[in-house]
Amino acid sequence: MKLPLKVGLLAASTWIFIKLIAFYLSISLDELRPFVFINMFILTAAIAIALYLVKRKETENNLLNDVKNGMLAGVPYAVIVSVFLYFYYEKIYPDFNERKMNEISLKLSNPQTIKEIQRSNPEMENKSFEEIKRDVLDKTKMVYNAQFTMLVSMLSLLLYATLNSIVISVIFRRIVFRN
Repeated sequence: MKLPLKVGLLAASTWIFIKLIAFYLSISLDELRPFVFINMFILTAAIAIALYLVKRKETENNLLNDVKNGMLAGVPYAVIVSVFLYFYYEKIYPDFNERKMNEISLKLSNPQTIKEIQRSNPEMENKSFEEIKRDVLDKTKMVYNAQFTMLVSMLSLLLYATLNSIVISVIFRRIVFRN
């Protein structure tokens, strides 16, 4: 197995371990932001470590190979973490989706919130409060679906891994290894 692939798998395992430990210790269960930043940090670190380890060993000097090696660490990470997120929100912690839906429903029970939605969205002006509430809840239900979460996280992590691979490869070539 190639070294960048091992680094990507180890990084994905690390993030899954952190997420599960936080779940079992009930740390920030309803907060997404800390885990998103940890996710981004671990992915960036995995790409940087994999590229550094490969660049130290290899003699071939090619930017495309560097980007490929970065992607070799980033793509498995993105796929494994995204699939884990599906199982996490579908099987391990399905209460998250229910809590978020209840929060939105509670906010929508306030007539002032409905009026703000009507003012901010012209196509909602002529709808009744119940129609607006139903529409917003339907859209929210789709967003807090485990499949949707998996799909969005996979797409965003793949894009992030691609951009990171390019940027880190250029930084390593220009600054660290001076090629």
